[in-house]
Amino acid sequence: MRQTLNLRIYQDLYSRIRSHFYKPGAQLPTESALAAAYGASLSPVRQALGRLEQEQLIRRVPGKGTFVAETLPWESMLLMSGFSVQFIDKKVAGESVRCRTAACDRRAMPPELAALFHAPEGETYTFLSRVRYVDGQPLFFLNHYFKTPGPEAVQAAGEIKSLRAFLAGFGVRPAYVTERVKACAADRELGNLFSVPFGFPLLKILRKELDEAYEPIIYSVYYVNSDAWDYRVQYHAGEP
Repeated sequence: MRQTLNLRIYQDLYSRIRSHFYKPGAQLPTESALAAAYGASLSPVRQALGRLEQEQLIRRVPGKGTFVAETLPWESMLLMSGFSVQFIDKKVAGESVRCRTAACDRRAMPPELAALFHAPEGETYTFLSRVRYVDGQPLFFLNHYFKTPGPEAVQAAGEIKSLRAFLAGFGVRPAYVTERVKACAADRELGNLFSVPFGFPLLKILRKELDEAYEPIIYSVYYVNSDAWDYRVQYHAGEP
């Protein structure tokens, strides 16, 4: 029974940290206050806190209290895609995520994408195509168009796990994102990539990222093997 209570406390605190109910750096209630809140003794509370500490979600400062870590392990994952909840729930470690660059050059968008994204006809962009693997399994096929930096800088960077984090180093920082999710059938290329049969249902995500002036700076089209990961989103209130 004590083990079950310990798990319930851990899961609740984990959820509160993940959803920013307890923000990075915030102080948690005392062990006694938590015990009272959960109707428990100190033992399961300490076990739950010990597990959170092992996972680097909290830090305990003698004489001062328990604090949420300033930098949470999943923060880099939150920059990766609309599948951030999956990265968090599955507790995917950064080292288990690998990205392979499939193509990188300068090109215009295909006409159908240019029309969809309202991109100027004939305007060229840096094009980056990547395959993202999680634990060795290909789950994402990502294609991006952006104005800067050029292909040479992208190629020099080597593996790019988070495009948004990479582009931030060049002053490209999206402030707004619009995203459309569609279903599509795997063609032979996608079928071979994801090891699924021709016609297998995949998710197709079309994303436009805009700066503070609401000018588009990144266009992305990516495909996901939703048989492995479904699409889920979790929101939390922003700062007032």
